[in-house]
Amino acid sequence: MEFLTNHSLTFQLLIYGGILIFFWILELLLFSQKITSKVLHTKINSKFLIFVLPVQIIMSLGVFFISNWTEKANWGILHYLPVSISPILFFIIAFLILDFFDYLYHFMMHKTPLFWKFHQVHHSDMEVDISTTIREHPGETFIRVSYSIIIIFIIGAAPWVLILNQFIQSFSNLASHTKIILPKRLNNIVSIFFVTPNTHHIHHHFELPYTDSNFGDILTIWDRFFSTFSKMEPTKVIFGVDTHMNNEENSDFKNLIYRPFKEKIKL
Repeated sequence: MEFLTNHSLTFQLLIYGGILIFFWILELLLFSQKITSKVLHTKINSKFLIFVLPVQIIMSLGVFFISNWTEKANWGILHYLPVSISPILFFIIAFLILDFFDYLYHFMMHKTPLFWKFHQVHHSDMEVDISTTIREHPGETFIRVSYSIIIIFIIGAAPWVLILNQFIQSFSNLASHTKIILPKRLNNIVSIFFVTPNTHHIHHHFELPYTDSNFGDILTIWDRFFSTFSKMEPTKVIFGVDTHMNNEENSDFKNLIYRPFKEKIKL
């Protein structure tokens, strides 16, 4: 655990990259898609890493600096809970709190006009697959990691908590964007508590109210509690966002990078 803490950023990137490559290959093997078209789609989304990775890496240093400080200073909500003597119970509560704030973040990105300008770039992908996960505007990366720093400061999440949570979160985020659809009965059971590709694909449906539903990151309990959970047959889902349904424009990387700065905020 000490080794993982000291190499947290490297470990985080390796986990994410490893899971992404695994699902990319799995999609290629399971679905009758030409490798050329899959590579082309992945190439478009991978370009975002040029800008996102530097922002992510630099700001992640701030994340783990704050996390280390809260642990040494015994600062944050978690340090006032009596369960701190039990690492397992401590992690479960920390995990639930972090997942709730991730739900809140996602809700905020949709409901705040300025933030939606950046987040809709992710939603504009009209062919959701594993590579859609990395389709994130660097402006959103800055917002997301800044938000994480604030939340970690408030709750006092230790580095080891963040690393374990990141592993679960990475798997959930990547799996939910894959083309893999669970059988209806299995999905109905799993989605009682956990986000599935079926439920998250609905979130990527091109029009409201479905776009503004299923905000959960790992758990679906927050969507159910706050009445933002929705259902739809997988065959009826149309990917994209209704204000930008031009596939050519949504495949133009330069256009996607500049799009948030060209559009007026709609209140």
